[in-house]
Amino acid sequence: MDNGINLHQRVALISGPMTTTVSSIVMTLTRLGADCVILDTDKSVGSAFANQINDAREINDKYGRAMVIQSDLKTPEEIKDAVGRAAQTFGGLDIYIDALMIQKPTPMKFEGGIDNIDGMIDKHLKLPLMLTQAVMAYLKSRKKGRVLFLLNDSPVAKIKEDLVGSAIRSGLVQFASSLAKQTSEFNVTVNALTVALTEEYILAHDPESKSIKEAMEKMKIIDPSLKITEGDKISQTIAFLVSPMGATMNGQKFVLS
Repeated sequence: MDNGINLHQRVALISGPMTTTVSSIVMTLTRLGADCVILDTDKSVGSAFANQINDAREINDKYGRAMVIQSDLKTPEEIKDAVGRAAQTFGGLDIYIDALMIQKPTPMKFEGGIDNIDGMIDKHLKLPLMLTQAVMAYLKSRKKGRVLFLLNDSPVAKIKEDLVGSAIRSGLVQFASSLAKQTSEFNVTVNALTVALTEEYILAHDPESKSIKEAMEKMKIIDPSLKITEGDKISQTIAFLVSPMGATMNGQKFVLS
């Protein structure tokens, strides 16, 4: 992979379940030399993937390494411990990528309460804020780093399926903008990246479809211009933003169609 980006001696911490998007990010970053630590509440899927990454390193020692740290991430102590373990694994932290995107429909109902609103806020807004705080202690001391929040662009919001989720995650955009002003003196950039349709998003919104193709055909009834954002496109964009080339990108929201 020769795109001029070199991430050797960089350590990336990625929070989120092992989706195809996360696996693509890890694959790309490790191919560029970065070591990756994935935080997940379930390491069963991620551990097998990390083993594949490490096997590839046995063939090409220019590749980075990968591992999964399992944690419930429910208390400040658990979060601090998980970030500390991640930093110890490969000797530091340089990059934090929040991939805790909301995939399932979150409609706003006009009667009754909002389903699991506290749980969604805790996982998809409060947790990224607390993880960022824990990571910043390492980035500040190293006087360099990258923080990136991933959000879903919700085209099906046109039929009111993603109103609650969009409200929760959109708070990270303003957070990134404000935090960037405080961290620029430490050479730490903070940005948000909105991605369009991913495989997980499509299947979560239409679990009855037998394939992604079938689910996409239904979505195109709403908007014929819709298309899947391939994992490689997402991961290559992320690689640029977290690399030295992305040093001037700070406090921004980028939209990837």
